[in-house]
Amino acid sequence: MKKTLSLILLTALSGTGFADEEKWYEYDHLYFQAGTYVHYSSSDEHDGPNLFGALEAQKSNDWLYGLALFDNSFGQFSQYLYGGKSWYFPGDWQNFHFKLTAGVIHGYKEPWDDKIPFNSSSGWAPGVIPGFGYKKNGFGADIIFLGNSALLFTLGMDF
Repeated sequence: MKKTLSLILLTALSGTGFADEEKWYEYDHLYFQAGTYVHYSSSDEHDGPNLFGALEAQKSNDWLYGLALFDNSFGQFSQYLYGGKSWYFPGDWQNFHFKLTAGVIHGYKEPWDDKIPFNSSSGWAPGVIPGFGYKKNGFGADIIFLGNSALLFTLGMDF
């Protein structure tokens, strides 16, 4: 499972999004974002602060990779290591974007290890996370869809 997921992620990162002379790990700027998430429905099992932070390396061709750190819905420290791409809308909507990331999520452990699809007994699972956002002059805001569980609201800035 881990080998397959790694192969899929590396294949995606080595695809047509990068020029021959460009390395996947090179980036144009860093983007820091922080936020909070809101569940679609409440549960007595939900525990801990709904805080989120991520650092992304963004490229001029709209590919990106990053690391998100957060406490999951059950108060467990979790991480999301990912790669992805943003697609910006044309014309008057050019500051709006759709972002899709894929990677590995770690941290959902017993007794809540079944709360995330395809989670292994060691707490690792694949993740595909879409979102919509707005970014202008190095500042941005996003709404990110966390499956059928929650919405994540973030604010961010380039540096």
